[in-house]
Amino acid sequence: MLPYYQPLAIGLTRAQPSIPAGYTFIKYDMFVSTAGAEIFADLSKKAFNRNPYQHDIYLYSGFYPYACLNLVDRTIATAHSKIAQKSYEDAYHLFEGLALFNLDDMAWPMCDDAERVKKTDKVYGALVVAALRGLEGQGKLNLQDLPNLNTFLKNMAEWANMMKDYACPASYGPYCKHLGQKLAEGRTPEDLAREKAWVNEWIAELNAENQAAVRDDIREEEKERAAAKEEPKPWYADARHVDEDNLVLSRAWKEYKTYLITEPKGPLEGPSWDISKWTVTQRREFAFDNENKYG
Repeated sequence: MLPYYQPLAIGLTRAQPSIPAGYTFIKYDMFVSTAGAEIFADLSKKAFNRNPYQHDIYLYSGFYPYACLNLVDRTIATAHSKIAQKSYEDAYHLFEGLALFNLDDMAWPMCDDAERVKKTDKVYGALVVAALRGLEGQGKLNLQDLPNLNTFLKNMAEWANMMKDYACPASYGPYCKHLGQKLAEGRTPEDLAREKAWVNEWIAELNAENQAAVRDDIREEEKERAAAKEEPKPWYADARHVDEDNLVLSRAWKEYKTYLITEPKGPLEGPSWDISKWTVTQRREFAFDNENKYG
């Protein structure tokens, strides 16, 4: 989990609220909706339940990456339905939570089927762009309706940069950077001051230990910035041409679903992806101390 995330903060009632209702921080520079944070927490919990090492059992090396990929598949399917229903804000929060999960646990791109990874990331990006364009059509693609839009776009751009290392086109990255640049151009000094006040308000809600840790992190970042020879470029600075061919949802969805037809429906070992639901007998077969299996 990302540091300082506190489930009890979700839905917290503030005496003098300035942070928009339904939003919080899970890190001083990670502003999220509570809906997205809850989806992130749910995905993280499910991933934990699928991690063999958390259950003292040994399975083939691809089990956990594919178990996480199954979570991604399920989230993508739900988001696709939301987009078909024009429930773009619901899809946005699903992708927000998924982006946080992806950045926190880089397991599924390590699946040994590179083509599977590429097609999944392609449809993921096409769905994200479809949701953003849908929100734009509804007049909601702004910081008033989505106060954490900048954080979401930044997270998606960061994920796209990572996926390029897996030979994925990740065309949604430049798209998100272009949107981020537009947001930056429209932000006023008052907007920046307000956002800084939100961070301070959130820090004040943490316990003393976490407050000190967060402030140390902020000071460390300020030192690094002061020591740098050049001011770091903003995350959207290198926005390039957007390859629209990779963002056609109907095509990406068809390719993805066609590829899934021949994919295994479950794990190669064990009864299901969720190890927490296995019986004691089912777990014993793969236990670290099973001398009959592992000598």
